[in-house]
Amino acid sequence: MKKELLADTRILLARAGFYVSDVCTLRPSSFDFVARKDDMLLLVKVLNNIDALSDDVAQELLFLATYLDGVPILIGNRTSAGVLEDETLYYRYNVPIITYNTLQDVLQGVPPLVSAAPGGFYAHLDGEKIKELRESKGISLGQLAREVGVSRRTIRMYEQGERATIEVAEKIGAFLGDEVFQPMDIRGFVRPCELPVQRDIQDSVLNMLASLGLSIFPTARSPFHALSEFMDDLLLVGVNDRRLLDRARIVANVSRVVEKQSVFFIESATQTHIAGIPVIGRKDLSRLHDPQGLLEMIREREQREG
Repeated sequence: MKKELLADTRILLARAGFYVSDVCTLRPSSFDFVARKDDMLLLVKVLNNIDALSDDVAQELLFLATYLDGVPILIGNRTSAGVLEDETLYYRYNVPIITYNTLQDVLQGVPPLVSAAPGGFYAHLDGEKIKELRESKGISLGQLAREVGVSRRTIRMYEQGERATIEVAEKIGAFLGDEVFQPMDIRGFVRPCELPVQRDIQDSVLNMLASLGLSIFPTARSPFHALSEFMDDLLLVGVNDRRLLDRARIVANVSRVVEKQSVFFIESATQTHIAGIPVIGRKDLSRLHDPQGLLEMIREREQREG
């Protein structure tokens, strides 16, 4: 089921004009593939049963999406309790979840209007529209509150964008004489959350990069081993690995889609590139004294390959 859903999701995005990466076959992986269209980057995870999403995987997916300026999204079919509803936005550990059919609707310009939460299903309201309709019709907060069956304070919260139950949203729309549901852009699926805490750096090569002045954010569930940040540059970093060629091919493919430079650091470099990715050995790295020198070496080797 997952294999079919994964293949169908990639095809759907490709047909919608997204540049889609290969599937990340190395495990474990917090995302299955990435997809870009213009300035929209999606980090896509696919699970038949969304209960299989763990907190650790979710946190890394959110972490990567934050630093790559992308949208994390999980495509799923069901939970252990039953089938997921179409046209509905779900969450697990702050990761937005929709069905394949909902994704299809979103790509056709029809976003979900309803989200699931403990206690039921809730509508996203257009607070500005509610206030504008109420005031243009001369309806007071108290009058609308009595009609709907909530407090005046709650009506104020709705006008500020707070969600409402489907029943309440429909009552508000019926009384004001217009639709008050708020369509959500796919970027609006992502809830504000704290940035993941920087992890301890265990790898000796990554520690060498940190000593040069680069910010290093190790990863545990992605094809690259870390993200490295210096000024306006964000690098996808790979280090020594027994499946170096396989990993380099996947990282090179992901790198093109996310539009970030990638580089591999290995103990003893006998070549300057692997799968098109610049390679730097420990000896060359030890000669560098600042991050600018490293970036120049990476770019020089990239140009040499080009």
